[in-house]
Amino acid sequence: MSSRLLCLALLGLLARGQQLEQAEREFNAGKYAEAARLFEKAQQTSPTCEGLFGLGMSKYRLRQVDAALIDFQAAVRCDPKAVLPYVALGEAYADRNNDKEALAAYLEALKLEPRNVSALRGAALIYLRAKVPQKAIENLEALVQVDPRDPQAHVDLGAQYLATGDRARADEQFHQALKLKPGDRAALLGIANGYLRAGDTESAIATLREVVKLAPNAPEPRFLLGSAYNRLQRYREAIVELNTALRLGGDDAQAYYHLARAYGGLGRTEDRTNALAKFAELTRKSKADTEAQRQALRLVAEAGDLIQSGDLSAAAARLEQARELHADDALLFRLAGVNFDLKNYDAARNYAEEAISLAPSEWLYNYLLGLIETETKRWAQARRSLETAARLNPAASEVQNALGQLALHEGNAALAITNFERASQLDPKEQAYRTNLEYARRAAAR
Repeated sequence: MSSRLLCLALLGLLARGQQLEQAEREFNAGKYAEAARLFEKAQQTSPTCEGLFGLGMSKYRLRQVDAALIDFQAAVRCDPKAVLPYVALGEAYADRNNDKEALAAYLEALKLEPRNVSALRGAALIYLRAKVPQKAIENLEALVQVDPRDPQAHVDLGAQYLATGDRARADEQFHQALKLKPGDRAALLGIANGYLRAGDTESAIATLREVVKLAPNAPEPRFLLGSAYNRLQRYREAIVELNTALRLGGDDAQAYYHLARAYGGLGRTEDRTNALAKFAELTRKSKADTEAQRQALRLVAEAGDLIQSGDLSAAAARLEQARELHADDALLFRLAGVNFDLKNYDAARNYAEEAISLAPSEWLYNYLLGLIETETKRWAQARRSLETAARLNPAASEVQNALGQLALHEGNAALAITNFERASQLDPKEQAYRTNLEYARRAAAR
């Protein structure tokens, strides 16, 4: 159990029958098997609601979780007005990763005792895991009122404020945690995240370096430090920190994503490709974050409206925010397209390649990358992408047209004619294809 319940649950809370007193003494002495035997015996001779609870606690301490759950539920049924059995039931279910039943038990406890610390903490943790920020904030705000000297509660509350955009209140909570626990790593990480969200990358780096000194083997500060270095195009330092984070904490998709960015910044193409492949693999395996997806969809919808109004820069910013929440291939493709229209070709290429790493069989992604490479006069790369798009979708007239235009850039008018003819056959109504075909024929005749 995660709360202080286990330390205090049987200190004078049971009815004072002789057998129960003896069982309680054994429990508080850490002799849980003997306590369970005595509670069981007491229940056989003189059953009580308190005895059921004590029996469940003893079994739980013996790690007999399923048996303990039965006793806790029996204690709840025996006395629906008792708070502790609900809390114990919640914590036992949480121990089995059954958040639905755990939350139901905590909420019942809070109905009876709204300021119960264990129930508030348990419910808050479930809402944090489920990414339901408003509910998490409600419980954490109540928790810090009841238990203001709990630094982790202040950190968790600060993180939720930061996630919902309230940086001022977030910083207040992080600094309160530091007053209670100087040098608290989680609080410092929260402050650093606030700097990153505000665009104060230098301050974020300074704070993260402090965290790294305090916890050199923790992966998260290394990851954040690497991503911060990337922002400043300090790619070599980013690679060191990101690889250290991966070594310390195992596989993480976002770490590989930022690592690919750093390798790309140094022109290390093969390393970038490998990092993107790992990013793609881990992204496919990761579970969808429902709340993040919902927020991302909202931002994408806003971006669509901005595109319609012609504000491409603002649209790109919305899409980038959405990418931070949920970087799927469709979103990366949208980002690539907007940056292409803005003539931000390096960014467009990065996003297109990242989309392809997640969905290599999507012809549109390869087609867009071919257009980007054509615009930047990388003819060989453009041909490779466009021919891949043509293989994936032989009926795409726009791909054949793009291949024709590429052939003209390469000085191969005969090949351009073949491509434009195919484009015209696939879409006879498109006048631009016929115009391009006539131009290619004239070029071949010269």
